Amino acid sequence: MSCRWIIVLWGYALCALATPAAGELVSPRIVSLAPSVTETVFALGAGEHVVGVCTFCDFPAAVERIRRVGSYVAPNVEAIVATAPDVVIGVPPNNPAALAALTRLGIRVVVVQVETLAQIETAMRTIAREAGREAAGETLVAQLRHRLAATRARLAGAPTRRVLMVVGQNPLIAVGHGTFLDELITLARGHNIAAETGQPWPRVSVEFILAKQPEVIIDGSMGSEEQAKEQPLGLWRHFPFLPAVHSGRLYGRRLHTLLRPGPRLADGLEELARLIHPEQFHPTVERSVEPSP
Repeated sequence: MSCRWIIVLWGYALCALATPAAGELVSPRIVSLAPSVTETVFALGAGEHVVGVCTFCDFPAAVERIRRVGSYVAPNVEAIVATAPDVVIGVPPNNPAALAALTRLGIRVVVVQVETLAQIETAMRTIAREAGREAAGETLVAQLRHRLAATRARLAGAPTRRVLMVVGQNPLIAVGHGTFLDELITLARGHNIAAETGQPWPRVSVEFILAKQPEVIIDGSMGSEEQAKEQPLGLWRHFPFLPAVHSGRLYGRRLHTLLRPGPRLADGLEELARLIHPEQFHPTVERSVEPSP
């Protein structure tokens, strides 16, 4: 074992010896290995307890001051140990070998599932419990449900439109069946054409897309300003006859509020709904202020 590792482990051991007696209130030291986890902890009002985050964590702005402990898929075990955490919270597919190494070192590791909306709610409650904010967790889940319902109420009576959401162009990878994004498309009164494949992240062909004739295309691979300037339509410029392209409902952007399974999903659903049904958000459209119970 290298001297550097011995020093790191010795420092962690000293922190463990300094643990308060049972029953004494403590502020847990949290390492987050996913942006959605980080955003949830801050939304719970426990951001000051976060001592390490992954390189992709960029919201809220306060995370800029927090130590980086490796990437989403390759967390740095040594850097994590050096923060002397009480708990490390991640989501699949955080590197299983790295998480196992942390567990062997006696560090508590919690992995939350976030594939569906129901799992996301459970994840929020789990993170809240680990952060010592269980009541805040229930409030956060209730707020998310209320805002999702409010957007659904605003779309009452809107027609269902055929939607294609892709996250890559080479190859063409779409949002498919059984994902929270599929659920959100449905909540936004869209019909997710790629869900018909029965796969969560299917590779779809141009022929499949042409046959399904999507009315709305949301392309997450066209998310940078540089891409928008150089190729505002990307590969879709070759298919001007697609309803989505012809009607101007082709959107190239990275929707962080939509792609991250955390407390900002309500913002993501509203943005998604505005893309699919912009007419429902026109100032002259009557809408219910409160969603139906």
